[in-house]
Amino acid sequence: MDENELNTLKQAAENNPEDYKAKEAYAIALSDSGDNEKALKLFMELKNIFPDNAEIYYNIGIILEKLKYKEKAIQAYNKALSINNTDTDIMFNLAVLYINMNKLSQAEELLLEVIKSDANDQNSYFQLGEIYTKQKAFDKAVEYLQKAVQLDDDDLIAKFYLAYAYKMTGDVQTAIKLYEQVIAKNPDYSWAYFNLASIYTEQNAEDKAIFYLERTVQTNPLDKKAIKLLVKILSKNKKYVAAEKILKKAITDMPDDADLYYILAKVYKELKSKLNYIKYLKQTIQKKETFSGSINKVIQELEENDKKTK
Repeated sequence: MDENELNTLKQAAENNPEDYKAKEAYAIALSDSGDNEKALKLFMELKNIFPDNAEIYYNIGIILEKLKYKEKAIQAYNKALSINNTDTDIMFNLAVLYINMNKLSQAEELLLEVIKSDANDQNSYFQLGEIYTKQKAFDKAVEYLQKAVQLDDDDLIAKFYLAYAYKMTGDVQTAIKLYEQVIAKNPDYSWAYFNLASIYTEQNAEDKAIFYLERTVQTNPLDKKAIKLLVKILSKNKKYVAAEKILKKAITDMPDDADLYYILAKVYKELKSKLNYIKYLKQTIQKKETFSGSINKVIQELEENDKKTK
């Protein structure tokens, strides 16, 4: 909403103090524009005038959630539900907040109520699938994510989660087909490439794993997990020059990541490039704040190499 529209709503609310709908519209516009503190103040005023209005408490819950007051947001949503216990929008918002707070059983209960009321609520099926995935109840995750995909075949996130759930139930071929469908509709979906690569790595189909890891890195050059796995497989197959090229590009993109320097040092060790091996060990130590391993071991490795050269 632009500033002119916001000012128009403000004037309408201020010029007609008894027009509570105008004040509500202005409060919602303020929240949508990011001015949540002022929006909350207006809704609190409306709450005092209409203490039994579920929609006001619902909007207060939304704003409190935006302001990161999660427990207070829960209280506001529950107050709204105590006034109107059939409002599925309130139930859904509260359920999503519960999921974000890892209160999964409370979220599940609410979402099941939503789909009792509306059997075609695609978002609720997806959220239930996410809950069951987090709980590692993958058969149930498949059931609800499958329904979400049936209701909206273009929901690539639901399809991605469904692929993962199928994989975890052991149905790898269905998982592969679903990941391929995701990529067909969105060729930049890097996580789908990575998950396919992971499947083929587990199957020791390393050529396919390399192919999908390369696609992962092309679509997301900052995916360090994919870079590490790709370099590991290339090194295992003695493709050190290819590994060197990937790591040098990664270091250009992530120049402060010590892990990448250390992995490259190891590659140069295999390439018998002693000067580069020492150079990148030293650079690892220089960037020790970002190193995920034991920096003392790197120092020891460098010292042992120095002894060998004396």
